[in-house]
Amino acid sequence: GEKERIIAAGGRVFAVEYDDGIDGPPRVWLGHMDVPGLAMSRSLGDAVAHTAGVISDPEFTEKELHPASDRVIVVATDGLWE
Repeated sequence: GEKERIIAAGGRVFAVEYDDGIDGPPRVWLGHMDVPGLAMSRSLGDAVAHTAGVISDPEFTEKELHPASDRVIVVATDGLWE
């Protein structure tokens, strides 16, 4: 999986615990420093994160569309949701 790939490349995956006791999302960190803190395991052009096992290979999912029930398709990237 994604976490295993990052650990095998020398990166670390853990969530930051905030002062209020609530954990943030799991993030990717270099093996020897608390950077970059990326909350995703795939990214384009992030040279630092790539050294921690983050890859730029896209993940594809295929779905057969049914015109009677499938009316909308949303194709988006992480940046759209933030």
